[in-house]
Amino acid sequence: MLPKDRSSSSAGVAVATFDLIVFDLDGVIIDSAQDLVNAAQHSLQHVGSSHPDPLFMRSCIGGGARNLLLRCLDEDKKERVDQALAFFRTYYPQHCTEHTVLHPGVHEVLRFYAGKKRLALATFKIRSATIKILTALQVLDYFDVVITADDVQRPKPDPECIRVILQRLGLRPERTLLVGDTITDIRTGTNAGVATCAVSYGIGARLELCDSGPNFLIDDIRELEEMSPL
Repeated sequence: MLPKDRSSSSAGVAVATFDLIVFDLDGVIIDSAQDLVNAAQHSLQHVGSSHPDPLFMRSCIGGGARNLLLRCLDEDKKERVDQALAFFRTYYPQHCTEHTVLHPGVHEVLRFYAGKKRLALATFKIRSATIKILTALQVLDYFDVVITADDVQRPKPDPECIRVILQRLGLRPERTLLVGDTITDIRTGTNAGVATCAVSYGIGARLELCDSGPNFLIDDIRELEEMSPL
């Protein structure tokens, strides 16, 4: 655990003051890369576009399905992104749990904080897929609020998703911690005026996450338990 501008001992005290922990979904709570790549491949094929190497497609994950498809579409097929996205939004919810799993330690951490802090989820994944995945992995009931792409008008790094959560729970930004795995997540937290914790095991590169200025950086989600003396 690397607290920004704090000693390790003071980090625990600081995190203990938070009333709310908001988690990103893909890359933090779940490893969904294979199902996302599979859905993107079928969507590209649907509009007559070739699809690049799966490893490249994995590197394009982040920022929602539309961004994933735009990054992977052939140059002469990019105008068909809306058609590809419509197919994706139908196909993905039907197949989103085939390979998706929880990251190690997630269930343990959610159970640890259940009843001690309010827990929320902020993702730009569509609601139908989000709820299906959380239900299949038996973690839905841990979250007091789940905000998806269907619940907000503006995607991250716009802070709308965090503000909606705070409004619904009646909590303050200065007592909130956002846990994310990309620079976009960290910028979202900064824009919302909440503290941020980056995880290095997700989509974002560790060095880039460090440079984005999170308040905390952890390599294993179970380190969140060490960040509180509860």
